[in-house]
Amino acid sequence: MDVPREVRIEEALTRAIHTKLPRLSLRVGVHLLAMHVSGFVLLATFLFPPSWAVEAYAVPDGMPAVVILAVLFGLTVCHVAVQLPSALLGTLKHRRAPARAYGTALATAGVLVALLVWMIGGTWADWLDLTVRLALSLACYVALALVR
Repeated sequence: MDVPREVRIEEALTRAIHTKLPRLSLRVGVHLLAMHVSGFVLLATFLFPPSWAVEAYAVPDGMPAVVILAVLFGLTVCHVAVQLPSALLGTLKHRRAPARAYGTALATAGVLVALLVWMIGGTWADWLDLTVRLALSLACYVALALVR
């Protein structure tokens, strides 16, 4: 029985849609959830303001709006430019080993934070501050993304 080529292609695409795409969309959904939760954890670590923000405006009433906006901008840059690429690299490279995924993500984040701090003219204390803040949020990302 000779089946036309178009029918074979259509059957193959139908099988691929029903077998591969739901699994792919579930993995994407898990990573999106992990991204949002780890971003929230990173935001929660900024409830303790960075040292430069405290030194810039050491007022007992609270920080002025410009410093708060600067901290939020720095948080967004850190989340998008450092946390997400390093977490994706770690979890996609080591899908079956959470400790290795976390180590890879943390090492990558350390390098990216060093580049970021060097670009803005920061110090080693700024690098350490951002790396410690990212360590907790990366742990949350890896734990959520690699849950079976």
